[in-house]
Amino acid sequence: MVSAENSSLEYLRSLVNYDINSILYDDTLICSLTNNTDVGSFEVKLTKTNYGNLDDCIQVIANSQATIDGVACGTTVRAVVTKELVTVQQEHTEYVKLPSPITRIVDFISESTDYVITITNEEGKKKTTETKRIPKNQAHGLILEGANLILQRLMIQRNMPEKVTLLSLDSSSELSRNVYTSLGPQQVNINGKDIEGWGIQRQIFETKPNALPVAWQSYFSIDGHLISRYQVGSPIKMKTRILPTAEEFDEYLPKPEIPKKEIKWEDDLELRSRFIDRREELIDDYKSYIYHHPDINALLSDFLQSVLIMKPENIIEYATEFFAPFNNQTADRSLFRFADEKIPVPKSNISLK
Repeated sequence: MVSAENSSLEYLRSLVNYDINSILYDDTLICSLTNNTDVGSFEVKLTKTNYGNLDDCIQVIANSQATIDGVACGTTVRAVVTKELVTVQQEHTEYVKLPSPITRIVDFISESTDYVITITNEEGKKKTTETKRIPKNQAHGLILEGANLILQRLMIQRNMPEKVTLLSLDSSSELSRNVYTSLGPQQVNINGKDIEGWGIQRQIFETKPNALPVAWQSYFSIDGHLISRYQVGSPIKMKTRILPTAEEFDEYLPKPEIPKKEIKWEDDLELRSRFIDRREELIDDYKSYIYHHPDINALLSDFLQSVLIMKPENIIEYATEFFAPFNNQTADRSLFRFADEKIPVPKSNISLK
């Protein structure tokens, strides 16, 4: 059973702490033959999305199409990948529009314990379907086509090792070795101007005996834009026609940890002097306000006397009811219609002599 190398799995885990926005951009390459005849295009689009209860996922849509000798062919990949580069869903379609069209669709779904792969082959009117299951505990480091486009951008931004060995699916949708090799820097000519690109070779080794691995060589700009790509042995070369612009992202420095300094203001002459001055200023301000509003003392005295007499259990509720007539929005103004009338006070029958 094939498996990823432990050092490569460690490298893969080290990539997870990245800003998703740093990889969310589109790439477009033009497909051409060795005689520089344009025959099609290759487009990649990455956007942020959610999938079920998973946040911060990445939707990958890659589409290549070409027409060679009057025959149209192409590949489309639609995938949802987590930030940790785990594929949760992917549809990989390949087609050749011959007189009897050929189409191959590989649906990949992540379930609780297994990856479920449904392979549909159509040739003319003939259609076959096959389903495979791969236990997740046997597929650590599985990188499919959608996740591969994200991983290579991160490799460029994070200085990849000389060699990374993970897993993928071969042409028969069987687990196979997926090897990335650094090709180093190389000058790539775009519209007559040489720019420095960094190359990555990806090889997927077939599980069939004596079958050669399928290899792609891709070159990227320093910020991860794809500028050149071709499959080894294919007559089609892919290259951008527009120089990629460097992406700019806001950089945030980590929040500094400033130790809390204990201040004993009582022992500091300047702070103590400021405290005393401010205290006296506030006291004078409060005294002035009370002096110009003598009704405050009368109102508080009435409330305190009422509390001492009634001795309410809930002092807050009692205060609410006591001061309710003074609220312009809730007060019943009829309570004040006798405010100017003198209230007779009964004389006491008790002699104090």
